[in-house]
Amino acid sequence: MNLTAIIVDDEARGRRALQQLVAENCPEVEVVALCHDVLSGVKAINQYQPNLVFLDIEMPNYSGFKLIEFFDEINFDIVFTTAYEQHAIRAFKTPAIGYLLKPINIDELIDVVHKVISKQGATQSLANKSNTAFSTPKEKPKRIVLNSSGGILYLQLEEIISLEADGRNTKIQLKDGQQVLSSNSLKDCQQMLENTLFQKIHRSIIINLAYVKKYSRGRDAYVIMENNQRLDVGLNFKDELTLVTSLFEK
Repeated sequence: MNLTAIIVDDEARGRRALQQLVAENCPEVEVVALCHDVLSGVKAINQYQPNLVFLDIEMPNYSGFKLIEFFDEINFDIVFTTAYEQHAIRAFKTPAIGYLLKPINIDELIDVVHKVISKQGATQSLANKSNTAFSTPKEKPKRIVLNSSGGILYLQLEEIISLEADGRNTKIQLKDGQQVLSSNSLKDCQQMLENTLFQKIHRSIIINLAYVKKYSRGRDAYVIMENNQRLDVGLNFKDELTLVTSLFEK
């Protein structure tokens, strides 16, 4: 998923530095405007309708917090950027998805961008998953066709509880307790499972949402499947999984 972004910072050096960091480390993000204050930021947001706004806090005339008040509905993600740690508590009380302390750490920048991608990707996929979840389940289940050392595997989706990367192969845990090994990569499997109830929860794990028994959303998030299999949820997948599983709680 690609994002458009706006940078709002009263310091020209700060704007250019962040733009360069984004260009070099976050290929999914296109910076469409650089703004020197809140009012120019508001204008650019209305013009470009970005997915993401990198927003400095300490600026002349209006602080970054003031920008939020110009919008009745915040339909973009905000990442605050500041050199002052004392703003952190107030920032966490806003709709912002992240907070970056200057000088900006590259790993933290990449993490927050992945967080935005996960959140917005989940929002877009909710309608598809909703239609799948609540459509009439009387039709013959779809199946997935995979390669294995012994030939070809024909697996109905309702048989599969989880898939885990095993090097270049994929281990598949089945409802009946069997585990089979496919020579297809996890990425191959993910592409075959698009627009189904299967959800990636870790860079090496895909689960069938129909078999989630428990989702622990704490710091070290994990899911318990119907077969009592415990699977860790990756940091960059927590927000998306929370959004998707909320569909089943309504």
